[in-house]
Amino acid sequence: MHPKNCESAEGHSCKCACGGVEHGWSNSLKLARDPSPVPRQKARDRCDSRWARALPSEGRPKPSKARQAATDTAKVDLADWLSENPKTIEHIQEVGDILVCSVITKLDEGFGGDDPRGARKRINDHLWCDLLVAMADAIKRFEKAMDRIPEYVTTIIMQSREAEDRKPFLEALVRLAVRAAWEPIKKMVEATGAPEIQRACQILAVLICPAPEKHKAVRAGALRPLADEGLLAISKERLAQVFPADWVRRLQEGFGDV
Repeated sequence: MHPKNCESAEGHSCKCACGGVEHGWSNSLKLARDPSPVPRQKARDRCDSRWARALPSEGRPKPSKARQAATDTAKVDLADWLSENPKTIEHIQEVGDILVCSVITKLDEGFGGDDPRGARKRINDHLWCDLLVAMADAIKRFEKAMDRIPEYVTTIIMQSREAEDRKPFLEALVRLAVRAAWEPIKKMVEATGAPEIQRACQILAVLICPAPEKHKAVRAGALRPLADEGLLAISKERLAQVFPADWVRRLQEGFGDV
């Protein structure tokens, strides 16, 4: 249903017929699984080159290109962190497979009609990263009352999209996606524990998002909470240069004394 190069895409937009559900993340996991650090270093070198090109002679970054390079660097940092945490890789893979194999199929059945490819393209606007960020937040917030999670996640997605002026989705579509994702994720939480699955959802949100630099929910709900675990000094330095001061302050609070 989609070009295979979507899975290894490094661009900051996705118009693929997968509906964005396969954008980029599987290649990040491939890098993390590789026993050789060379592919990850090559990916980092590409980020460094993009960052250098975004800096004019006076040293002040061009906002758009620099933000892209900073968030790309964070993705490589996460791949490095994951290379030393193989259990988390498998949890991320499992959550990703739920989206690819189960959730998108139910959305095709419920809303695809005679043109499932067209329907997928219409939802290709940060649905998956919104869902994952809200799910991670809900898992932490309602660990002792998990029956409340689907309704909470649906509400958060609808509210955050409105707050960011993103195109609205039918609430029924969002509700179906949340229910389809939550049932198998709930089993993972029960088997593995809330913190690990929350972390997996946060990391996958960053990896699947084509443009974290334009998606406040991902930056605040996934990238910032992961800072202590997955980001290196170079990412922190770059992010601090290109994002608003209030977000940078909260990000630095998350870093502690690292």
